[in-house]
Amino acid sequence: MFKSDLGRTVAAIACTLVFSATCVAGAVGPATAGTKATPAMALRLQA
Repeated sequence: MFKSDLGRTVAAIACTLVFSATCVAGAVGPATAGTKATPAMALRLQA
């Protein structure tokens, strides 16, 4: 599929970045979804 070591290296780096971002999003998403919104938080989000 790849003709050189450079192509393999770039593909490995790209896969690592995508997998890492997916893992972080999977860990952070549920943590932020469980927070209770308060009126002060709503005002900060609007500003």
